[in-house]
Amino acid sequence: MNSNKNKSKKTWLSHSGIEGIYRCPRCFWLQYNQKLRQPEGIVSRLANRFDIILKKYFDLYRPLGELPPMVEGKIEGKLENPFQEKYFWDYDEKYGLTGRLDDCLIRSDGTYTPVDHKTSSSDPRDKEDVLGAYQHQLNFYALLLEKNNKPTSGFGHLIYYYPEHGEELHNGVPIHVHVQTLKTNPKQAEGEFLKAIDVLEGEMPKPSFDCPFCSWHEKLKELKI
Repeated sequence: MNSNKNKSKKTWLSHSGIEGIYRCPRCFWLQYNQKLRQPEGIVSRLANRFDIILKKYFDLYRPLGELPPMVEGKIEGKLENPFQEKYFWDYDEKYGLTGRLDDCLIRSDGTYTPVDHKTSSSDPRDKEDVLGAYQHQLNFYALLLEKNNKPTSGFGHLIYYYPEHGEELHNGVPIHVHVQTLKTNPKQAEGEFLKAIDVLEGEMPKPSFDCPFCSWHEKLKELKI
């Protein structure tokens, strides 16, 4: 039997996809069961471009066994080399979990620490609370590492990049780098993954009361055109 064909038929969930449950369980169900996605609004691609630049910058130091100067002393370990970006966890014949790490560190004790780059439009030093989605993201990365036989350190790093004011922008835009270290909980991520499967295996859920897409659809049905 063709294993690649079976793999393509599997429903692959990701942390960003599972986050959809909390926005609207009905839209989440429709996305995976009916391939009906919410319309995408206007999205800035600047952060994606910045991610590419950062990854190429980190790759310069990877074969050297050194940390880039902008994060040296702020994080612990060496950059994984070679770096594995994409991970899969085959849960069963029907479902699996996948994700892409921005980077990964290996500590002296052999444990792995997931890293995620965040471009910030506001000063990250003023942020006391971490967005729940960011915490979930690191939890899922830790789960994927564990399921791929890479023991984790129990921590993950969010590295924020914030453009600061400068009087000599012609010499380059000054960037402040802020590292936020969070405890990771792969067990919690696994529970959310299993909950997502339960939702997909059930009947179509009711919409979230504040889902703008479902509200628009319901109001449209009320119109007599």
